[in-house]
Amino acid sequence: MPEHKDLLLGLLRALQRAHRKAQPLIASPELLELEVGEDAMDVICMQFLAAGESLKRLDRMVPGLLENRYPHIDWKGAMGFRDVIAHQYFDLDVEQVLVICDQSLPSLILAVEDLLKN
Repeated sequence: MPEHKDLLLGLLRALQRAHRKAQPLIASPELLELEVGEDAMDVICMQFLAAGESLKRLDRMVPGLLENRYPHIDWKGAMGFRDVIAHQYFDLDVEQVLVICDQSLPSLILAVEDLLKN
């Protein structure tokens, strides 16, 4: 189980960092036109890559854990988002990335925090 805990801790850090870095961009989307906004989006995408890898690894280690405990979360979509970022980075809709950060990340973070507690 320690390996699961380390994996979950890394996953939680990645999700929290992506969420934190997205907040200024959500509040002021015009920042996306500036280098500081582009840099923040790069960090967000890197964190999503790391999170997606962790989710895929966790799903291989404990199949069904995520879907069974948190069926209201689109885990396959979260894992697949990693592939979208990796393979279509230059075609990403940054506004959609921010919608995901705003609407989906909070529930993912809560689920991972719950997994760490239990």
